[in-house]
Amino acid sequence: MDLTIDGRTVKDEADFHARIREASGVEWYGGSLDALFDLLIAVVDPPITLHLTHAAVTRRIIGERFDRIVTAILDAVAERPDGAITFKLES
Repeated sequence: MDLTIDGRTVKDEADFHARIREASGVEWYGGSLDALFDLLIAVVDPPITLHLTHAAVTRRIIGERFDRIVTAILDAVAERPDGAITFKLES
């Protein structure tokens, strides 16, 4: 899975998760933090690349929940230390 999100175009948290769903091709993806973690560690085959540009804008749009999304992604990266997940966050 290869996904680049321009943070200036994210409308809300649901939109962020919809982009993950579309990029992964997993229709049943539930759009929650637990579902995001599970998707990244057990559902989508590596390599996985997530690149979020203009993250500061996304943080303003989504609010505190953005921090929890980033934490879920970083937890998945730590769970798969074999380099299966690349996560780039740019402000």
